Amino acid sequence: MIRAFNSIDKLYSSNGDAVIAATKARVKNSDNGDYYLELTCGTEFNDFIQANNIIVAPTPRGDQAFRIRTVTKRNKKLEAKAWHVYYDSQNYLIADSYAVNMNCNAALDHFNNATDNPSPFTVSSNVDSINTFRCVRKSLAECIETVLERWGGHLVRDNWNISILADIGVDNGITIEYKKNLQELTAAYDWSG
Repeated sequence: MIRAFNSIDKLYSSNGDAVIAATKARVKNSDNGDYYLELTCGTEFNDFIQANNIIVAPTPRGDQAFRIRTVTKRNKKLEAKAWHVYYDSQNYLIADSYAVNMNCNAALDHFNNATDNPSPFTVSSNVDSINTFRCVRKSLAECIETVLERWGGHLVRDNWNISILADIGVDNGITIEYKKNLQELTAAYDWSG
C-alpha cells in the first residue's frame, strides 16, 4: 500500500493523508548509491503528489519514506520522482568537527551531534576499524559519504535511521542455478569505456 503524508510528518503508522492507487511504482536502491522511488498515478491524487510531501512505499526492507522532488503532469497521469528521506541529511551542515581515532559508530554519533540544527536522524554502525576525519563546512550527507570511504562498509537507510554495516544480507545456503530455480536472466554489456 502506497500512502501520502504531509511534508513535516515523521510517523508513518497510519494511512496518512491518502492511499495512492499507483499504476506504476518502482524503487531503486543501489549499495552505497542512489535510493529513490518513481511513481505514476492518476491526476485525482494531484493534491497529495506535491513537491516535498512524503510517499511511504513498501520495499524489501519494509515500508520506507520518500520525499517528492519532481512532479510531471502528462495527460491524465502524474509522474513523480521521490528520494529517500535519508537525503534530507543534505540540509544539516557541519561547520567544523574532528573525529580522532574513533570507530565508525562513535564517528557517526560525533558528526550527527555536530550539525547546525538538531538532526532528526539516528545513526549506528558495527564497523570496528579505527580512523580519523575532520569535517569542515560539509552537509551531514557529504560527511557520511566520507565516513563510508574511510571506514568502509555498506550504507543502510531505514527511514530516519542511518547505519553503516560491515555486511548486509544473510547467507541462507541457497544456491540459484540455471535451468533449476532461475527463471530468467538478462545481461547488459557496455563496451564504451
